[in-house]
Amino acid sequence: MFKARGRVSTVLAATAVAVGLSIGVGAGSAAAAPRLTTDTIFYQDGKSVVVSLYADGKYAGAVTWNADPLGDKPGDALQAYDGGADGWGVMGTVTDPWIYRSASTAGHASPYTTKWVTGDLTEDTRLDISVCLVKGSQKVCDYNLPRVSS
Repeated sequence: MFKARGRVSTVLAATAVAVGLSIGVGAGSAAAAPRLTTDTIFYQDGKSVVVSLYADGKYAGAVTWNADPLGDKPGDALQAYDGGADGWGVMGTVTDPWIYRSASTAGHASPYTTKWVTGDLTEDTRLDISVCLVKGSQKVCDYNLPRVSS
């Protein structure tokens, strides 16, 4: 009787150790998404914006919406910049019910700046802007930014 209890205890203990190890290994292999915070700087009378992105408090990059031409920068143009070699890309999107424009650094080594994504829009069209950190199918986004315009 005592030998059977000892064997059962050994099997239970071994099972508990194996389960604990498998849970520990599984938890370590999944990369946690960073906490995204943003900072905005508006220009051109509030029509244009540079949104800086921070992953867990560290600078990750920026998204720029340029409403009107400024120097060598085109108007009605969106650009993304990835400045953090952290494995996460930077994506920016401007939308309204009829317009969708997106710029993303996904798939490029950091540092990387996209080309300007352009196209003429009706003057003073109000646009929603969002910014995201992207990695594979994961996205961490800020959709609560003030509106911009064309």
